[in-house]
Amino acid sequence: AILAQAIQFASATLRAPLRPARSDAMADEKKAEDKKKAAEKKVLDENDDAFCGYVSIQTLDQDGIAGRIMGSHVKAPVQIVSEPGADTVLFEAVFLGANPLFYLELRNEEQFFVWGQWWMDGPKHSESNQICTLVPIKMQECHKQMDAKPNEFSAKAQCEFLRSSTTRLMDVGFTTETKKFKTKLTKVTMAMPRQAWMEYKQYRVRLWKAGNNWKGMEKDEDEKEKKDGEKDGEKEGEKKDE
Repeated sequence: AILAQAIQFASATLRAPLRPARSDAMADEKKAEDKKKAAEKKVLDENDDAFCGYVSIQTLDQDGIAGRIMGSHVKAPVQIVSEPGADTVLFEAVFLGANPLFYLELRNEEQFFVWGQWWMDGPKHSESNQICTLVPIKMQECHKQMDAKPNEFSAKAQCEFLRSSTTRLMDVGFTTETKKFKTKLTKVTMAMPRQAWMEYKQYRVRLWKAGNNWKGMEKDEDEKEKKDGEKDGEKEGEKKDE
């Protein structure tokens, strides 16, 4: 009778459903996947709710060397001034022309160029947060444009993260003012098609994913090294006991 009860208990145990444990694992996987999607959506920031941008415009000489004298560099926060969902996203920054020290003077001399960088996420520029760069334009060319249209000139910017970026340059407009025989930069506006803007932000998501993958690989390697170290310690302890 005891043997029969044991057999009956064993068979009942074998027939016991495993669905709860499996469903719990599936629920955990779904939670992890939902958490991952939420993080990706946050990085994408489709509606630009968390956008914080900056631009730096500076003088370069014919060798590409940045100017180190007064009137050679300006930097300012960038605002998105276009309407939400507009087909063209407008990035605008303004500079105080009356600033006696920190301004950009447009010199009507052959050896000088205007160049700049746009980036986001913080005041410090890096390759990972760059949006685009200004295609260098001669300052004499800027003055020629301003002769035709006072206090305004235009240039192009390149977002290298876009597919075929060399054929998809952005329009950049500049505004200036002249005081005491000095022409100073007072505003810059960069126009990017929304399709290009979203493509750039999708690239940022991939960059973020790649960074997380590397972190995961490093973590796995650290855990493996830790386990190997523990095993080596156990072996040494066994040898001592012998």
